[in-house]
Amino acid sequence: MMHRAFRTTLHTSMAACAALAATATLASSEGAFENKNIVRNVTKENGNMNSSSKRTTMWDYNWDRLHSNEQTTSTTSTRVIHLVRHGQFNQKGKDDAKHTLTDLGKRQASLAGKRLRDIIPKGTTPKRIISSTMTRAEETAQIIRDEYFKEIETIEKTDLLREGGPTRPEPDTWTPYGGPSEAEYWKDGVRIEAGFRWLFHRPKAKKPSASKDKENESIPNAKEEIKTETKRTKNAAAEEKVTAPKAVKKAAAKPASPPAAQEETHEIVVCHGNVIRYSLLRLLQLPPEAWLRFSLYNGSITRVEIRSDGLCSVRCVSDAGFMKPSEISFN
Repeated sequence: MMHRAFRTTLHTSMAACAALAATATLASSEGAFENKNIVRNVTKENGNMNSSSKRTTMWDYNWDRLHSNEQTTSTTSTRVIHLVRHGQFNQKGKDDAKHTLTDLGKRQASLAGKRLRDIIPKGTTPKRIISSTMTRAEETAQIIRDEYFKEIETIEKTDLLREGGPTRPEPDTWTPYGGPSEAEYWKDGVRIEAGFRWLFHRPKAKKPSASKDKENESIPNAKEEIKTETKRTKNAAAEEKVTAPKAVKKAAAKPASPPAAQEETHEIVVCHGNVIRYSLLRLLQLPPEAWLRFSLYNGSITRVEIRSDGLCSVRCVSDAGFMKPSEISFN
């Protein structure tokens, strides 16, 4: 026979559990109604946006102005560009010559070189190693070459990839901390844009008659390249952009071609955070003034791929997973 006190306690506990279950059910149903209302509101807002706004941006397949009938489906080439930010450097130096790598910066450069050696297919020699002419970039590139890519005889250097202010960022969180003046943005912006146009382009069609010296582009003089890019910008305004529908029509008018042969080249470019961030946004046809909204680690690797049909993709940004936490830095 159940004890009276225990029976009373049991009935009380069961009543409490029933009350909690009822409360939970009510709360759940109220939450469900609330969630349904949220979904309805979002759906309604999306419907209004779709009906009132139109897609205003489309991919410009001729963004590098190199589209031509020579770039057909006979070969699908891809340029893989590994963008390496320089290692940590001594910021107390009064000028660039004294902005040498710290011990940690040298370690970061060595780790980046090992990572590149691991991810570039075995038996593949990078087409070239390019470096900014600033000390910290030159030292980083030299370590990468000397330790892991001795088969590359020389490191190509260019002033176009030197650090600077590519364009005034939006939002402008740099000026309050002593960012560039308007004149400095104007000067550096033209140079960095010229560097982008020189470095980033689809694989160029090979010409059998061209000599090896002509196939390999020489590093440009900064002033001459800026003048050339200024002329190209003016001429580009009058050119007709090749869009996807037009490309489809041209492809449909031509007879079927054999399956495309895949070709892939690798290049290593050592430069700076601002230059890399600006170039990524330009390559993806995104607002370049957003460049200060993300950061890059010292010695990190950013991989971009550019196909012969004009399509581009960014495979990774500021990869530093090959470093220990104690080896990671921003400056």
